[in-house]
Amino acid sequence: MAEPARPAAGGRTAHGQVVRFLLVGASNTGVTLALFVLLQNWLSPTVAYTVVFALGLAYTTVVTASVIFGARLTWRTGGAFVGWYLLVYGVGVAVVQAIHHVWDPSSLVTALVTVGITAPLNFVGGRLLFQPAAADERAEQRLAASAPARAAA
Repeated sequence: MAEPARPAAGGRTAHGQVVRFLLVGASNTGVTLALFVLLQNWLSPTVAYTVVFALGLAYTTVVTASVIFGARLTWRTGGAFVGWYLLVYGVGVAVVQAIHHVWDPSSLVTALVTVGITAPLNFVGGRLLFQPAAADERAEQRLAASAPARAAA
């Protein structure tokens, strides 16, 4: 018999995190796709793609921290997530190149394989980097509680 989903730190279940991750990813994809098409009326495709990629990355960083994992976004964790996201982008490019080096798959197969590898990497990276707000608060409380003891020593 399967065990029920255990709440992750901060009271959020792993299942709920996966569902929110999928919804955020779908919303990011839909909005950036629409903006990409729209912006090409005024900008070159490369510039339009760069603009929507940057906007999508900012959106994803903020929403991944707060909505998916219930964490407080800091400059450190946000910067680390952006770095991780860009690293995973590089993995995706390598996957696309490797697939096309050994095979001539359809665009759909290329997309499915690439997303099938990169989406779980982005989820795991976000889960590792964004500790829930409750854990942050407990750590701050422990630090504050130990401050008088350190001052007295």
